[in-house]
Amino acid sequence: MQIPAYRGRDNKEQIAFVQDGEPLNFNAAGVTAASVLVNGETLAAEITGTNNNVISFKPGGLTLRPGIYDAFVVVTSPDDPAGKVIAGPGQVVNLSVKVLL
Repeated sequence: MQIPAYRGRDNKEQIAFVQDGEPLNFNAAGVTAASVLVNGETLAAEITGTNNNVISFKPGGLTLRPGIYDAFVVVTSPDDPAGKVIAGPGQVVNLSVKVLL
């Protein structure tokens, strides 16, 4: 999955997570925070959606030069206080960000 990042813009991107055909409820799983990491930069993310299974973030805050970069969704919980990568290269959901403008 490739996410567009229009530098300096407020476009919001969303990634919905599903497990075994059902929405993956991050709140029920104990997730307390989420972020998106792109080439050393961290973007704050929110857990949204009716089933709390959507990660929403604004990639326009990246300051990277135009190009395609690997991206990682990281969630934290009491069991994983340092964070756990749930999407990105090597994961079930492969994620990249294409920085434009």
